[in-house]
Amino acid sequence: MSRTIVLVAAAAASALLSQEATGHGVRLNAFPVALVGSWAETADQCGAKDKSIISIESAKYGDASGTCAVLWIEETPGSEGTNYAVHARCTAAKDQTKTQTVNIIVRPQGNDRASMGRSFQGLKTYQRCPNG
Repeated sequence: MSRTIVLVAAAAASALLSQEATGHGVRLNAFPVALVGSWAETADQCGAKDKSIISIESAKYGDASGTCAVLWIEETPGSEGTNYAVHARCTAAKDQTKTQTVNIIVRPQGNDRASMGRSFQGLKTYQRCPNG
C-alpha cells in the first residue's frame, strides 16, 4: 500500500513539474530563423527602402534610428500564438554614446506577417519584405 502511495505521489509531482515547465517561457539568445529578415508595415515601404523598415538579424535588430543588440528573448505561449519578449541594449544611430535598454514584443502571425511593438496594446502588423 505504501509503495502505491509513493508511486502515485511521484506521478503527481512529475505532472505538476511538467505543467510548470510548459506554463513558463524559454529563454533564447537569438531570434528564431523564421523572424530574421526585413519587415515593413506596407509593401510600398519595402520597395522604397523606407527608413521605418525593421531589420532583424540573429542577435540584433534595428531601423534608421539605431540598432539593438539582443540581451535575451523570452519565448512564451499565448492565446494568439507564440510571443517573443525581446530585451535588448539599443544604440542611437545619430549618437553612438546614447544607449538604453528596450523591451519589445514580437508575435509571428504566419505567412510572412508579424505584430511588433513595446506593449500588447501598441502592436503594429508588419510584413516581410521580399529579398529581406
